[in-house]
Amino acid sequence: MPRSSLVKSRRAVVAGAGIAGLTAAYRLQQAGWEVEVFESEPQAGGRVETIVRSGYSVDTGATAFAARYPIATALAEELGLRIVDTAPYLGVYRGGRIRLLRLDRLISSGLTTDVISVGSKLKLARVVFDVARASLRGMLSYDDLRAAAPLDTETARDYIRRLAGVEADTYFGEPITRALLLANSDKVSRVELMSGLVNAVAGQLTTLAGGQAAIIDALLSRIQTVHLRPPVVALTDTADGVRLGYRGPDGVTKLVDADACVVATPLPVAAAICAPAREQLGTLNDALRFTQAINVAIGTTRRADTPAFLVQLPAAEDSEICMIIVENNKAPDRAPPGHGLLSVCWEMSAAAAWMQCSDDELIARSLQTVLRLFPELQGSVDFTYVRRWQVALPQTRIGVYQRIAEFTSNIDPASRIQFAGDYLSQTGQNTAVAWGNRAAANLDRHHGHHTPTKHEEYIHG
Repeated sequence: MPRSSLVKSRRAVVAGAGIAGLTAAYRLQQAGWEVEVFESEPQAGGRVETIVRSGYSVDTGATAFAARYPIATALAEELGLRIVDTAPYLGVYRGGRIRLLRLDRLISSGLTTDVISVGSKLKLARVVFDVARASLRGMLSYDDLRAAAPLDTETARDYIRRLAGVEADTYFGEPITRALLLANSDKVSRVELMSGLVNAVAGQLTTLAGGQAAIIDALLSRIQTVHLRPPVVALTDTADGVRLGYRGPDGVTKLVDADACVVATPLPVAAAICAPAREQLGTLNDALRFTQAINVAIGTTRRADTPAFLVQLPAAEDSEICMIIVENNKAPDRAPPGHGLLSVCWEMSAAAAWMQCSDDELIARSLQTVLRLFPELQGSVDFTYVRRWQVALPQTRIGVYQRIAEFTSNIDPASRIQFAGDYLSQTGQNTAVAWGNRAAANLDRHHGHHTPTKHEEYIHG
């Protein structure tokens, strides 16, 4: 006899419909739970967003899967999505020229590139050895960096300059931190750089056909109940479950009782709504600040003359623009045939300073950099789109990973309230999906009618 005819289904609520919350809801529903998802924004997806306008498909937030994103990639494959390789070339801009590297041949292309001197390359061997040693010791697992807390003692800038010098930081370390976090190397922990070198930089990058938000659409099509716009305002324990409060369209707070909950909101929201863990969340929220971000998409009637899908701009070359993603080299379907599409990504401090400027001002400033790198695009612009992110990426300053480790180590896997989000490790889609899997597995193991399945490993991310 089917299990559903013998026992009553468990009921879960999920606060937040980003990729972490939707993953948790999907896994719980697969395990036989009744699930309701509550999202305060008018659309689901969080920072995984694709805007389709005038024949262009713009990934305004998350842009690709890194080579070592196995958990996010596995979910995309399970959902039947088509994964396509990006162009293998990465560019670093120095002295008026884009210097190319092949991500799938990073060591050999790194040895021959002229982006840094031979002396700096020799010194960088110390960094490579140090990162490899930490990785072999299990300290740099992308989705769970608790073991990296002892490394969280200096900025990425101080780390690279100490081991390899100023040039290596300027044209190697800082371009990586600006690409990963839209932040200069003196603004983030060295853990971010070390983990990025192992997990995000080397190897073939991929993206989803149709736009990165295809994974959000696929999850939404499989989840029965997702409420958009009603913000969650409170979450408390009850004698035998949890009680979630959300504000309805009429402004009145409504209550939902459930057996368990996954909190998959941004950290500041989680700290505000989750009474049972308010102290622990508050401590982490005090340490972990979120940056703002600006992305300006520029469509052109011809393509930029570069094979790179991403061009990094060190702060020494452009203090305000971190990188330019050549979207048509990332995936051909991002632009109409023969057209080009560029995403101009702003550094976090510049984004905060320019956040209130008009779209025209942001487009004009972005075009200054675009035309400096690609003068052949002069007079070819036929599309622009500006996306402002008031809450963008976690800023992992020195000591933050120690606070993250303290928080995640104290998550009780038997609690009826579980947490999911990419602030729980190195930020990214892989971390978000891993923690969504983990939250759902913990709830089903301890509060569901649990039967071991092939998804048992999700508890480990």
